[in-house]
Amino acid sequence: MKRIFNENAEYIDEPKLMFKGDKTSFNPQVGLFKYGPRTKKDFVGEIKIGIIGTNKSISQLISLLRKMQSPIKPRKKTTRYRLPFPGFSRDSTFKIELNFQREYQENLSIKEIEKIKETDFKLRVDVFSKFVFDKMKLISSKHPPPDIFLITIPEVIMDLCKEPGSEKPKLKLSNFDDFHDRIKLYGMHLRIPTQIIRPETLLLKNTQDIALVCWNLGVAMLYKAQKGFPWKLTYLEENTCYVGITFFREIAEEKHLVRTSLAQVFLDTGESFILRGDSFKWQNRKHPCTPHLDINGAKMLIKQVIKQYEAYRRTKPNRIVIHKTSSFWEDEREGFYQGTDTITERDFITINNSDIKLYRNDRWFVPRGLFLTNNRHNIHYLYTIGYNPYLQTYIGFGVPTPLRISVFTEDPNITKIFEEILSFTKLDWNNVFFNCKLPVTLAVSRRLGRILANSYAKGIEIDPHYYYYM
Repeated sequence: MKRIFNENAEYIDEPKLMFKGDKTSFNPQVGLFKYGPRTKKDFVGEIKIGIIGTNKSISQLISLLRKMQSPIKPRKKTTRYRLPFPGFSRDSTFKIELNFQREYQENLSIKEIEKIKETDFKLRVDVFSKFVFDKMKLISSKHPPPDIFLITIPEVIMDLCKEPGSEKPKLKLSNFDDFHDRIKLYGMHLRIPTQIIRPETLLLKNTQDIALVCWNLGVAMLYKAQKGFPWKLTYLEENTCYVGITFFREIAEEKHLVRTSLAQVFLDTGESFILRGDSFKWQNRKHPCTPHLDINGAKMLIKQVIKQYEAYRRTKPNRIVIHKTSSFWEDEREGFYQGTDTITERDFITINNSDIKLYRNDRWFVPRGLFLTNNRHNIHYLYTIGYNPYLQTYIGFGVPTPLRISVFTEDPNITKIFEEILSFTKLDWNNVFFNCKLPVTLAVSRRLGRILANSYAKGIEIDPHYYYYM
């Protein structure tokens, strides 16, 4: 449904999400609270949790997990966007229990902490991460293995690894290697997704409301433990392959920047995959920081995407939709066209932030879902944040700005393209906020690229499933 604002501005209604029993809601929190998460057919209603940390941090985490087994009310008044956390139990709408029994726990000993302390400062994070990996391997050898690892970072480790003069500790080994990214790769190696818990979360110190902390941690656990989505969009076009293409910088001693393409693939069923393309040297004085693929690179990458789609769906897609944050250069377009020559429909779309601001005559900001089109110059604007008619408020800071969108497609269906972009802003599994600004096809690309660029990544087989990266 569209409502006309003026001669070139239209409005898209809020996309719905689907939960357990195919029940629908606009809001992730409402859907989970009322109906519960979608689960796979073979899901047994239990999340087996592997826990690693010191005796103290493990005790703090268990205390938090026990709180999460019961409903938790928000400190402030319940609203459309601030709901009680239902709790993990057979009696809640989740119908899921948490299993964090002792055999799934491994603690860092006092001796190991002392060894980290005695190690050269620059090597402490490396030693810590290796201790954690050893304990992950011990727990993963249990039968059955856990569904997810919760890695607690003890306060003592943060203190030992904190750089002098730094306000917030960062567990980094180098510019291309840090604790977070290594843990993700360790989990990938063991085929068990991971979640890192920082000390402030365990202490509920300088964090969000406890109910929201539990919401966000709970959703991440639901998604990773069952290796699938707790909700999905009610509608994405069937037999369509949605792809977000970005680039990340590789580790190299050469003078020139070495870039690697990254493709995030999303299916109409809700599944998603991460594919790494070939590396290449990028030399361009005018655009040193915005790499582009040549004909062969674009062709090979999109063929890899289609191969992954066929492996999962047993058929080729009828339509390919590519999202990028940079423009499609002529060579790129030609390569993508050649690589998709058997596909009936192809939409190539550039999406990035803009700095334009629109104002309404009343007291509210421009609504989420408003879009403005200018087909003559191929510049369109879509508000993915703004006043939300469903929530009856604007959740954000400052005056909202729209996304700037260009469509490199012959005879495109602009409204359908914008509806899909708006829908993809509701698939960020890192939280239960109503939506993010960028579509998920592009929103987490920097984090994914950083993980794949990690020096440790060169030593393991990269798994394409998204739940290992988040």
